[in-house]
Amino acid sequence: MSAYYIVFVEKPVDPSEIDAYRKLALPSLQGRDVKFHTGPGCEIVTMEGDEVDTVVVLEFNSVQDAKDWYNSPLYQSGLKHRLGTARSRAVIVEKLPG
Repeated sequence: MSAYYIVFVEKPVDPSEIDAYRKLALPSLQGRDVKFHTGPGCEIVTMEGDEVDTVVVLEFNSVQDAKDWYNSPLYQSGLKHRLGTARSRAVIVEKLPG
């Protein structure tokens, strides 16, 4: 069953660190069955809570596929750049059946 990886990223302290993150994060998705639903540059309308700078929604075939990607060495090497410069929250949500 499909699963969505959703990350909310607040404005980074050091934008160059986000660039370094993206340079590693994007290649970590190559060869994986993933669909992009949102990404940098999409309009964001905050209805509740703190405003965020970026929201990314990726669709994987399963929760396990999303976890495997997230825990991959290539993604983890990039992740440290995002976590070091911006507050963020990331979740994996399984799609409802049907």
